[in-house]
Amino acid sequence: MSHPSRLMPPFVAPWRRQVIGYAALAVLAGSYVWLIWRHPLLILGASVAIMLVSVVQNSRRRTRLRTTRESRAEESICTFVRALSIREFDTWVVRAVFEQLQNDLRDCCERFPLRPSDRLLEDLRIDPDDLDEVLVWQIAQRSGRSLSDCRANPYYGSVVTIEDLIRFFCAQPKSAT
Repeated sequence: MSHPSRLMPPFVAPWRRQVIGYAALAVLAGSYVWLIWRHPLLILGASVAIMLVSVVQNSRRRTRLRTTRESRAEESICTFVRALSIREFDTWVVRAVFEQLQNDLRDCCERFPLRPSDRLLEDLRIDPDDLDEVLVWQIAQRSGRSLSDCRANPYYGSVVTIEDLIRFFCAQPKSAT
């Protein structure tokens, strides 16, 4: 018997991935310190410019998402599910996609009301690298789907909206564990 999706466990990062992440961060920090020591004005100037651009872009994203959130004040996961033909989809995949995307957007907007028609890049401004390297793995782990042979998936390369992402994962085989 299948368990209800509301009982789905949270994402747990494998310890090896965490160690690799911390090691990469240490290497980057060491390289940055070395570059500052060798070329202080050039690196500090470039760093300030990058930070300013980042602050402006994040501010615009937050403002846009908050405006959208206010216009969707009454929406929740219930309205999200009602907008889908839910009998076509695995409820674990739907919940995993919804919750992981909300988790990704929480730094801009807490409990952002998603719609299946929201475009990942244009509307939600989700970085494609974050989607490919982080969110996909989290969703796969939580929904119990395998990421083997993704290129054989009929939705591979055509994921634009949240509903497309749900369809992609529903077309993936269930993982063995």
